[in-house]
Amino acid sequence: MSPRIRVMLAALLATAVLVAGASPAVAYEPFAYEDVGIDQRQRDTPILLDAFFLRPMGLLLTGLGIVAFVPAAAFVGLTRPTDLGKPFKLLVVKPFRYTFMDPLGEH
Repeated sequence: MSPRIRVMLAALLATAVLVAGASPAVAYEPFAYEDVGIDQRQRDTPILLDAFFLRPMGLLLTGLGIVAFVPAAAFVGLTRPTDLGKPFKLLVVKPFRYTFMDPLGEH
């Protein structure tokens, strides 16, 4: 494996570890946060993480979704033309909405 690929994989792994450590994983929510007095703002994504990491990733995924939609649209158009909106919504609309329309820190 080339050194460039190793560096990229190490950076990706370090980013994943840092992001996973920034927000604790919860398997299920056994109670409502409002019942115990925890404010909605305490559960949201940190704004700096959202602005400097998640939004650029959303922009990248929007571009990749547009590229992936072209062959997906061809296959879906041939097999089920009435369901053409499903891959468009999943691959293009959701990443676009997250990147450009959703408020910062609301995820």
